Amino acid sequence: MTDLGDLRWVRLTFVDVFGTSNSVLLPAERFDAAVRDGEPFDGSALQGRARSLEADMRLRPDPSTLSRMGDTARVACTVFTMDGDPWPADPRTALATMLESFGDLATSWRSAAELEMYLLDDVTPIDRAAYFDDHPGLGAAIIRDAADLLGGAGVEVLSCHHEAGPGQYEIDLAPLPPLALADALVLTKQIVRQVAAEAGVRATFMPRPLDGEPGSGLHLHQLVDGLVEQQGKLTADGSAFVAGMLTHARALAALASPTVNSYKRLHAGPEAPGAAVWAHVNRAAMVRIGAGGIEYRAPDAMANPYLLIAGVLVAAADGLANDLEPGPPLEEAADSYDPAETHAVRYQPLPRNLDEALDALLGDDVFVDAFDHRLLASLVDGRRTEAEAYRAHVTGWELERYLDEA
Repeated sequence: MTDLGDLRWVRLTFVDVFGTSNSVLLPAERFDAAVRDGEPFDGSALQGRARSLEADMRLRPDPSTLSRMGDTARVACTVFTMDGDPWPADPRTALATMLESFGDLATSWRSAAELEMYLLDDVTPIDRAAYFDDHPGLGAAIIRDAADLLGGAGVEVLSCHHEAGPGQYEIDLAPLPPLALADALVLTKQIVRQVAAEAGVRATFMPRPLDGEPGSGLHLHQLVDGLVEQQGKLTADGSAFVAGMLTHARALAALASPTVNSYKRLHAGPEAPGAAVWAHVNRAAMVRIGAGGIEYRAPDAMANPYLLIAGVLVAAADGLANDLEPGPPLEEAADSYDPAETHAVRYQPLPRNLDEALDALLGDDVFVDAFDHRLLASLVDGRRTEAEAYRAHVTGWELERYLDEA
C-alpha cells in the first residue's frame, strides 16, 4: 500500500507524441489499484491533435514520481495495452525501452537542463527586465514559487534567473538520469504553468513568441564519465559521442525543434545554432564542450523531453559504436564562416523549416530503426499537418507587405 497521507486526489499524467501534457484525475483510494492493474483510458490521446480511432489502453503510474501539492498529487505514467504489455508508441515507454539497449551509456548518462520560458500578460511581457536583472517583480515571484514546489517534489533546482528577453525566465535543473530528467522537465512545465495561471499570468514555452526578441531554448548539459577531460578536452569516446550528435543533427532537429515556430528561433540570433558544428567558446555552436560536460543547444522548450533524450542517446550511441569523428571545432561565429574556404571543419546547416527536419528524420535509417513505426507515424503525420496549415495561413507580415503592392 502506498502511504498517501491526507491526499484526496492523484493526477495521472502523461504526454502525447507532441509533448503536450494530459492527465486523468483519480481519487486517492484508487491509486494502488491503478499501480497494480493500470487505469483504463483512450490511448488515441497519445496521438495528440492527430488522434483518430479510439484505442483502449491502460495508464500505469510510476510511484517513484509521485509529487504532492496540497491535497492533490501528480504522478508520471507509462502506457500499457489491455493485455498488460508496454505500448511502444507512448513516448515515456519508448525512452524506457530504449534505455535497456544502450547499456553503459544509459546507466552513466546524466544531464542538467536549462529551461527557458516567457511570462506574459495575455501577449505582452510582464516586465522589461534584462539578462540576470535583479528585478523583484511578479515574474521573479512566480519562478521562485515554482522552484519551491519543484524542490518539494524532489526535483533539485540549481538556480533560476531572468533571461535576455522581456518577461523571459530560466529554471536550471540539476543533473538527472534520462527517464528522471524527462519526467522532471514535464513536471517543471506543468508547475510553472500552474503557478503562473494562479497569478493571472500566461507562461509560454513557445520557441519564439515575440518578434525581434530571443527565443526560448532547452539546453542539455550532458555528463558522462570518460568523455571530457580537464580544460574541456574530448577523449576518443567523447569525440565519437559528439560526432554522433553532429552526424544525426538534422534528423535530431525534428525532435529537438519540433514546431514550425522552432525555426524562427534557430538561425535567428547570436546564440541560437544554425549549423551542426561543435566548439568550446562559440555560443552559436550546436554542441559546446565545457569542463566535464557536453552541452546540446539546439532543443527548444516545446520539445517532447522523452523523445528528445531518446534521440540524443540514439545519435550518441551510433557515434560510439562506429568510432565517428567530429572534425575540428568551429570556434568562430557560424555566420562569419565560409564553408567553401576549407574542408577541415565539419559544417552542415540545420534544417531551415519543419518539413526539412521531418524529411531528415525519415531519411535517417538509424533513427527510423530505433523508434517504433507507430510512434514515428503519429509524430510525422501530425507535424506535417501543422506545417501544411501554416503554409496556407496568411500572416500579418504578408498583408502589410503585399496588400497594396501593384
